[in-house]
Amino acid sequence: MPELCLRDGAMPILLTAFDDANRLDLAALGAMLDFYAALGLPGVLALGQASEMLLLDDAERRRVAQFVARHPRGTMRLATVGNFGATLDEQARSLQRIYEQGTDVAVVALSLLPSADDLGAQLLEIARRLPAHVRLGIYELPEPEHRLLTPAEVAEAAASGRYFFMKETSRHLESFRAKVAASAGSPLKVYQANLQMLPASMDAGGCGFCGWMPIVAPELCAQVCDLSLPVAVRVAAQAALLAFYDVMVAQGFPASAKHILRHRGIDIQPASRAPAAQTFFQRETTELDDYIARENPFAGISHSRES
Repeated sequence: MPELCLRDGAMPILLTAFDDANRLDLAALGAMLDFYAALGLPGVLALGQASEMLLLDDAERRRVAQFVARHPRGTMRLATVGNFGATLDEQARSLQRIYEQGTDVAVVALSLLPSADDLGAQLLEIARRLPAHVRLGIYELPEPEHRLLTPAEVAEAAASGRYFFMKETSRHLESFRAKVAASAGSPLKVYQANLQMLPASMDAGGCGFCGWMPIVAPELCAQVCDLSLPVAVRVAAQAALLAFYDVMVAQGFPASAKHILRHRGIDIQPASRAPAAQTFFQRETTELDDYIARENPFAGISHSRES
């Protein structure tokens, strides 16, 4: 059985960078990976929803997966969505290729599975078709159709010993809690995707946060995930994240997030193919820039553990 490879904490989704001609910008991808690795984050998810994965063609997805797998990342682990193809056979081969390129976890996006029925059975069948050393993950990707596992299906996947990562997107605490309970005693680690649900999810046994805000403010996200910190610190960090999230989304995500990363010293263009991002290009960045200058959300909140 492959050893457990993911630490608890905040996991950003790796944005896909484009240049001014709408081509992949691999240098910017590398700069983002370097930035996250230097922060000592537990891991990063590539080719997720925020990565504009569904707006890439097959060749672009292959280039991104290959590049990020081969790029140095220190102790940071890499999970990469990889079940591309029309059949389970094609998806299993795609996952194996991506795993063999060097990702730590090859992730199955539920919305890409051939059928919306029997999701748990399809996960087990994919695992059966892959060599035993391939580490797998699960992503309840909301697009193009939001498919969720039942706790019983999570229990079956967990018991197989093949699944190590799950991004849970139900937005319901009791569902999240039940899936965490279903994974108990197994290698499967369940991460919350929804910011508003994060504090309660960590208190319910979640392993961390894999969502939009770790992309731009991983330090604050790490504070909310750290149960050893005083409650007041975690509450303040959560409040800062919620306010920052509202501004970022209103300005046109993910282009706004790329603009924020430029504030953090990453040479990335705000170019995006996502329809929601067009808001960014239709207005000035003054509101976002003023918020960043006023609130300085990158540094987190300075409190010692003893405070």
